[in-house]
Amino acid sequence: METWKIKNYVVEYIDESHTYLVDGIILPSITQILKVKFGNKYQGISKEVLDNAAVKGTRVHEAIEKWYKYKVEDIGCKELKNMKFLQRQYKFEVIDNEVPIILFKDNKPIACGRLDLVLEENDELGLGDIKRTATLDKEYLAYQLNLYRIGYTQCYNKEIKFLKGFHLREDVRKYVSIPINEELALKLVEEYLAKEVV
Repeated sequence: METWKIKNYVVEYIDESHTYLVDGIILPSITQILKVKFGNKYQGISKEVLDNAAVKGTRVHEAIEKWYKYKVEDIGCKELKNMKFLQRQYKFEVIDNEVPIILFKDNKPIACGRLDLVLEENDELGLGDIKRTATLDKEYLAYQLNLYRIGYTQCYNKEIKFLKGFHLREDVRKYVSIPINEELALKLVEEYLAKEVV
């Protein structure tokens, strides 16, 4: 279990069950809120394929986290090499990664999550998310990153000026701009909360 203190709240995360607790109360993840719009994106794909993809995706996220936090390099990870290439190309800095957030509505915690990357580019702060999927779903990323942006701003009082998607898979390396659209994200939160009440 991992624990953080955010805005006088104690946030706990149980990895085995992917469960978030805030002050001992189980809250949905940002991913669960996204299911209101996107359902189970991977329905119909075999468990074996999904498990294999999850292992590879976890390795990529861990390789990138270890490199930026501890300068420990997974030399066999192509995606890390490509991430470093993108960094040289676009001149961004990775300020932090795997950052926990709470999403608030009317000053009440309603969801939690962990965002992949806090970036700095041209003296501005941004958020990034790493995807290793076969195709990059920009619509999904827009909802996801905008929800993270709201939560990050609420938790850390820092203004986020840009959102980026990283598509890293084998030889694929893309650094994609995602539009900021707070209204889009808040509408999805309302839909989620309305479903919970019913």
